[in-house]
Amino acid sequence: MAQKNHKLTEEQIQHFNVFGFVVRRNVFSSEELAKMNDECDRRLAAIQETSDPEKNQGSYSWFNRNPETPFTSSLLEDPRIYVPSEQLVGDDSIPINTGTGSVDEGIDWHPDRQDHHMCILKNLMYLRPTNADRGALRVIPGSHKDPMHKELLRIELNSKPGEKKSHYLEKSGLRGEDIPCYIFNSNPGDIIILNELIWHAAYSSYKDRRLCYFNFYRNPKSPEQTESMRKEVKKLAETNGAHEIGGLQYHPWWLENPDNNPRRKRWISWLKEWGFVESAA
Repeated sequence: MAQKNHKLTEEQIQHFNVFGFVVRRNVFSSEELAKMNDECDRRLAAIQETSDPEKNQGSYSWFNRNPETPFTSSLLEDPRIYVPSEQLVGDDSIPINTGTGSVDEGIDWHPDRQDHHMCILKNLMYLRPTNADRGALRVIPGSHKDPMHKELLRIELNSKPGEKKSHYLEKSGLRGEDIPCYIFNSNPGDIIILNELIWHAAYSSYKDRRLCYFNFYRNPKSPEQTESMRKEVKKLAETNGAHEIGGLQYHPWWLENPDNNPRRKRWISWLKEWGFVESAA
């Protein structure tokens, strides 16, 4: 049965703040997941028709806010997504990135971010079951904070560009799977909310491992946070918002906001004011 209470408990909020993640079970129903998978099927087929399979190597991704995936796009304005997100990063937080992917390979240990002035959370769900032997996400609890975050960088747990294996794993003789962690064994409908500073990995993947994410950014309050957000806009402009990803992050269809949703209206106004919409065009 799908989860009915959208709000996180105080204990869940503490868990996220201390460990850098929190797990929510049975958030979406089987009927809703069928709609997401149906949209994923159609979007994936369309992208594969125009993609170079050797370049993509079995991994495809696209943005959600487009008319080809209306149900998945609508989840941004679903209280099961935005209520917990706003509890964790503020009522004025903004969903800057949202997308879906189909991947065949796993990924080694790394953090998505290293700038501690940015507070970004990712609502991540897999549309097919995962476990330790089948592509489950692994996270190192508490690694979103220093000194652990910095210490894992120092020992080079993450592989450098061009390297097949991290320096630490190669020298220690360990496998990525040997690193102590929490393993997110999931069924479709489960969500893990991550701080993007947390170290994570996935091993023993399988063909067409499907994931969907909704990222919310804290509205900057300090000069340092403001500068980091400006760098984010610049980064998006440099990649033109479409780095090997299908479609536009902010499709005109979504920007029209035909139902005049007040929350979306606020998001669009903020995204335009900061230059994200222009940078991603």
